Amino acid sequence: MVTSGIWQDVELHAWDNAIIRDAYIKQDKISKNIALLNAELDIHATHQFKAFLNVKIDSVLFVQKEIELQKGDNKISMPIEIENPKLWWTNGLGKQKLYQVDIELGERGKILATNSNKIGLKTLQVVQEKDSVGESFYFKLNGHSVFMKGANYIPQDVFLNRVTVEDYETVVKNMVEANYNMIRVWGGGVYEKDVFYNLCDKYGILVWQDFMFACAMYPGDEAFLENVKEEAEYQVKRLRNHTSIALWCGNNENLIAWKNWGWIIEILNTQGPDVVDIVWKGYQDVFHNILPNVVKDLDNDTFYWASSPTSARGEDSNLSSGDYHYWGVWGQQEPFSTFNEYIPRFMSEYGFQSFPEFESVKKYTIEDDWDIYSDVMKSHQRSNIGNKNIERYMKYWYRAPKDFESFLYVSQLLQAKGMKIAIEAHRRNMPYCMGSLYWQINDCWPVASWSTIDYYGNWKASHYQVKELYKPIKSMFFENDKALELHIVSDELKNKKAYLNLEVVNFNGDVLNTFKNDINIESNASSVYFSTDIKDLINGHKKEVHLLLLDY
Repeated sequence: MVTSGIWQDVELHAWDNAIIRDAYIKQDKISKNIALLNAELDIHATHQFKAFLNVKIDSVLFVQKEIELQKGDNKISMPIEIENPKLWWTNGLGKQKLYQVDIELGERGKILATNSNKIGLKTLQVVQEKDSVGESFYFKLNGHSVFMKGANYIPQDVFLNRVTVEDYETVVKNMVEANYNMIRVWGGGVYEKDVFYNLCDKYGILVWQDFMFACAMYPGDEAFLENVKEEAEYQVKRLRNHTSIALWCGNNENLIAWKNWGWIIEILNTQGPDVVDIVWKGYQDVFHNILPNVVKDLDNDTFYWASSPTSARGEDSNLSSGDYHYWGVWGQQEPFSTFNEYIPRFMSEYGFQSFPEFESVKKYTIEDDWDIYSDVMKSHQRSNIGNKNIERYMKYWYRAPKDFESFLYVSQLLQAKGMKIAIEAHRRNMPYCMGSLYWQINDCWPVASWSTIDYYGNWKASHYQVKELYKPIKSMFFENDKALELHIVSDELKNKKAYLNLEVVNFNGDVLNTFKNDINIESNASSVYFSTDIKDLINGHKKEVHLLLLDY
């Protein structure tokens, strides 16, 4: 609940003669044999004097340099070479080697100032290549294309000062345990504390970092634009050494809202065409001028994306390029099956609501409130279509729950089912689709929401489901017209031999059909390993009373 004012810790820094205001460890070239880095230092001195700089990596002295500082601001570069570097990998692909880089500034044998960073060595690109359908959108880490698996992240509490270091540790470990390799820091929240990014560095979670602009159009006056520039410069400088930073995104849904949510018509009708032009110019100034130039000047190795979602051409989002937010399920009450139809190049938002577990709900209710339409429960449901939506989808998939506690539980099963259909569709369609970031991992207060972990840190059924769905090697069945296909998706970097054993059994355990085969699971790919007509599979029996048992 922050609108203005100082809301984080205030520190007072004192120094003698000089201070290292900033140290950017730029990675100029990373290869198997050598890493070429450059420490770009901003040093402020109170007067002119001769000094020395030391660069230590993992406590070993790598570089020494004599310098002469001028009074005021000084920019110093220190080339660094690391032979046979150990690369940093995302969760599931390898180890997260972090080098401790310590820089010392001194005079006549006395250390005046220090600066420390932990950095991982990697190459990372966002690849946008034209193809027969549109244009790709995927991340290439250390020369390998990587399917991004994760979620959107919001502030962990409406009172931000209540979030502890332990809370950050818990939420990032929950990502790791569920096989994430990316988290999107949503632009409607806050730039997180360093501890969050330190943990993402440590555990191999790449960060899609939104600038803090969301679902709105912003002023375009000179004072505001200068404020935007100063804030962006501060945040980019603060975060650019974090290995986890994968992408800077200008805003969340501002472009799609402006184009498709009726904002233009509303302003046109109430304020006239001149104001429409003024508002749009303000958008372009911020997201196509100020922010990309800040990233280019201060963190040029990291990709900038103007708005999420958007197409490759910076226009309305579409399924053939760029990233996509799909809310047909939930927002337009479309069936879960439409997740199989809306397959983008990179899905950066989608989701479905559920309630927290009963023990969580009991913390903010009394027995008289145990109805989803009680005043208390409605106040903890901030979507005006939320409860009706859950009931509508639940009626389609399940019988009516017997009581309030059961309703909460079944809502979680329902959410998990929707997540399963969506994530399997995304992963099954790689390399066309190369990312699945659902909305959302966490809550900022006790509420019915799209989260897979409730406010109190309890996993919903969907988070257990996500853990299974995001496994490095995942099998999945897909019924395509009359055929049943077995897809196996692998994120691993090497092929893997396996023995496929598929059985069709009835509810009595009787085996109706068996298929066995040696297979080679292709690395970093999605492939069909079994396909047959369903009638042939069940020999004319009813498919509703048979199970498929798979082992490999």
